[in-house]
Amino acid sequence: MNYTVRAGDTLNSIAARFGVPVQELIRVNNIAYPYYIYVGQNLYIPVSTTPAPTSDVERRLTRVENRVDALRDDYTKLDDRVDRLETRMNRLEARVTRLERIVPAPPPTPTVRPTPRPTATPRPR
Repeated sequence: MNYTVRAGDTLNSIAARFGVPVQELIRVNNIAYPYYIYVGQNLYIPVSTTPAPTSDVERRLTRVENRVDALRDDYTKLDDRVDRLETRMNRLEARVTRLERIVPAPPPTPTVRPTPRPTATPRPR
């Protein structure tokens, strides 16, 4: 069976999904150390006649990987939003600059400082 690697996939998640030992997946696909895979890569998934039992650890690992994928998606959405806001801010700053050339800013208002009160000095006795 063939499988195309998707964003967020890891060798562990693929192996858990198909019930194949990770080392077997690495071996049949001739993946060399450091065991990198990339999006769009085609992997051969060896088909077992007996289904491999899914351990609690593998189920938890899959849940964690799914959560990481969700967080990665959230981060991407937030990053895109920040980019849009920065673009909007730059446009607004450019508009302010153009307006300041047309309408000069009013002169700053002088600050008035109160005069200090004289303090009473004690008389010598």
